[in-house]
Amino acid sequence: MLAVFKTGGKQYSVKAGQVLKVEKLEGNKGDSVSFNDVLAISENTKNTIGSPLVEGAVVEAKILDQIRDKKIIVFKKRKRQNYRSTQGHRQYLTVLKIESISMGGKKSATEKKETATSDPVKKTAPKKTAAKKTAAKKKVKKKTATPKENK
Repeated sequence: MLAVFKTGGKQYSVKAGQVLKVEKLEGNKGDSVSFNDVLAISENTKNTIGSPLVEGAVVEAKILDQIRDKKIIVFKKRKRQNYRSTQGHRQYLTVLKIESISMGGKKSATEKKETATSDPVKKTAPKKTAAKKTAAKKKVKKKTATPKENK
């Protein structure tokens, strides 16, 4: 199940189990937060779009951490006016883990990671051997250049 919700003046598209950073929210590490401003929900082939919000839809999340983002340098200059101004800014962020997405009575719990199914595919790919690499180098060396004629 996929949901689009609004917080901090921005819209986020999330799935259950996803970790994301949003504008600072009140709360401590480990607290639960629920978002009622759900704009759209998509479940398999069924899409529900609110006007403006989907009624009865809730996105529940858990606060993992309260952090500050990387520093942004703000530099202003006006040419030929001897005006230069430099400021730094670090935004306060809240790291959330989406626990569940519910619409009416239906609830989507945290999804399991699919990395276990994708790893064997990567491991079965054939690896290049040293013999193939040396053969490729020899092919490059066999090319001959045309001799230059003297005038």
